[in-house]
Amino acid sequence: MADLGISHAHVNQYGSVPTKKPLTTRHRLQTVLHGAIFTAAFLFVVAMVCGVVG
Repeated sequence: MADLGISHAHVNQYGSVPTKKPLTTRHRLQTVLHGAIFTAAFLFVVAMVCGVVG
């Protein structure tokens, strides 16, 4: 078998179970910003479809 450079002792480190990390302030701010941008874009498209804009 080919040696991929991954020792068997650390294979479970890349498992499918994600480790829970506390949310940093930067991550929380990015999440809020992305949510606001998505909401604004969605409302803009709805306004265009309803004839309010354009």
